[in-house]
Amino acid sequence: MQFKTIVGQKALISKLIQTTKAGRISHAQLFLGAEGSGNLALAIAYAQYVNCLNQKEDDSCGECSSCVKYQKYVHPDLHFTVPTISPNKLTNEVLVDFREALIENPYMNDFDWLCKLDNGGNKQGNITAEECRDIFRKLSLKAYEAKYKTLIIWMPEYMKNEGNIILKLLEEPPENTLIILVANDSEKVIATILSRAQLIKVPQVLDADIENTLIENYNIEPNKAQSISRLVSGNFNLALSLIDIEHGDYLATFIDWMRKSFKYNKSTPIGQPDDLSLMVEKLASVGREQVKSFLTYSSQMIRSAFIYKYGHALLRKNTDAELAFLNQFSVVFTPSNLKLITVAIDEAIFHVERNANVKIMYLNLSMYIGKQLQMANNN
Repeated sequence: MQFKTIVGQKALISKLIQTTKAGRISHAQLFLGAEGSGNLALAIAYAQYVNCLNQKEDDSCGECSSCVKYQKYVHPDLHFTVPTISPNKLTNEVLVDFREALIENPYMNDFDWLCKLDNGGNKQGNITAEECRDIFRKLSLKAYEAKYKTLIIWMPEYMKNEGNIILKLLEEPPENTLIILVANDSEKVIATILSRAQLIKVPQVLDADIENTLIENYNIEPNKAQSISRLVSGNFNLALSLIDIEHGDYLATFIDWMRKSFKYNKSTPIGQPDDLSLMVEKLASVGREQVKSFLTYSSQMIRSAFIYKYGHALLRKNTDAELAFLNQFSVVFTPSNLKLITVAIDEAIFHVERNANVKIMYLNLSMYIGKQLQMANNN
């Protein structure tokens, strides 16, 4: 993994290079960034640069023996700790699968990884106490051939009290050891670990960087690339999942859904088809990836409604057609219901990923949205 393969993050990459050249390499670092920011890919690229035998001015060489092994994730001094699923308790038991997943998509999230281990994605992931003890074994010996023996702990959020086992190691690691934690949510990382690592904040990827990468590396048509980049809010992993999904009519569908949810009347006789039920049938008739894609678009539109009504005009990224809808519907949007609806849609995406009944999910979500909009209209 080289810096040149990272989507965006130029300023942070430059800072990492400067600190490396100056010899300011903290033995324990936390690369903290939202899903799709590329913090895992960036951590690996950084470790490869630190250990490159022929560092270039702005990147690792990609050709020395260290880089060749790093790019295949098989360097003997590169170790990983990742969430596993029972009966597997150690990363070494699933390391081949993890390497394959990294090669396929270094921007994957933890759910993508757990689905690779368990097809349904229904089992709980965990970084076990046994794994934490195994970290000591991995780092107890001197580096085999690299400048730094490197351990990348991906998703330390899955460490609970077991994480306290490695505190002494984080404080006083063996000589020439680099420990990089890669997390999405600092609130889910135990405080004792947070306090022992230098924080590296990884920002969301800029829309322009996502758009350009989709065009140049994935041959996506510019209009579609722009549409995807606008939709994903800096999440490149999500952008990749939307490449093969057409979403040209999402606005019309979203408008129809909002209107039918708003007009829903509970007095409709049971068993008699109503507009909302028919709408739910339509929304639930596509595959789960399409459902997630549309819900993501809907979540972004609700966030856009907040910006439209309460934010600065320069923050708006919507098309003219979207702005026309937001202007028309803004009367039923309030700070309170926009927040509640956003949370509800995001929770729906979470449940769809975990194989919830799509039709029931959509019906409950639609009635909830309708209630929130009607309450605002009545006040």
